[in-house]
Amino acid sequence: MRLTLALAVLVGCAILVIAGIESSKSNDADWFGESLEPSRAAYPFELTDQNGNPFRLADQRGNLVLLNFGFTCCPNICPNSLASLAAARRALPEGTRDRVHVVFVSVDERDDIFDLKKYLPMFDEKFTGLTGSPELIGNTARAYGAFYRKDSKGPQGKDDYLIDHSTSTYLIDPEGNLRLVYKMDQLANTEAMAGDIRRVLGLPQGKD
Repeated sequence: MRLTLALAVLVGCAILVIAGIESSKSNDADWFGESLEPSRAAYPFELTDQNGNPFRLADQRGNLVLLNFGFTCCPNICPNSLASLAAARRALPEGTRDRVHVVFVSVDERDDIFDLKKYLPMFDEKFTGLTGSPELIGNTARAYGAFYRKDSKGPQGKDDYLIDHSTSTYLIDPEGNLRLVYKMDQLANTEAMAGDIRRVLGLPQGKD
């Protein structure tokens, strides 16, 4: 009887240990952003940055890119998103920040390089703003599943209108793969985003 009871206790303990290991594995596999498994090569766009220079995604190998679409006259979504991305970048170790590039693609034909150059430093001087022809912008947005259109309910003047647009941010890893997608309401959790970034870059978790 005692032997049977002892065996039952041992088996029970073994099950708990195994369950604990499996639970740890499961938690370790969780990402804050929506994970794209298997990851796929990110669309290799080429646009023009706020300094008038060509910007090629292929040239960003070795860096992590956080890609966001919007426009400089956006009243709230874009400013809030960019402010959160700036905070997430600041949450990283100082030596790591240069490997994390926030790239903002304007979907507004009114935005030129001068508008972007004036707008982005309000959030972070290291941010990159991109523009290009309507065709190139459209191809890039579609490739990432982003959308935009003139707001039919807003002002309808030639230069006085708002743009409805998607609000996701896309994480592209240093190998050029699209790995994670963040919804707008996730961006405010900058520490969790920083945790994902650290993990993608192979850095230990936690603050330094």
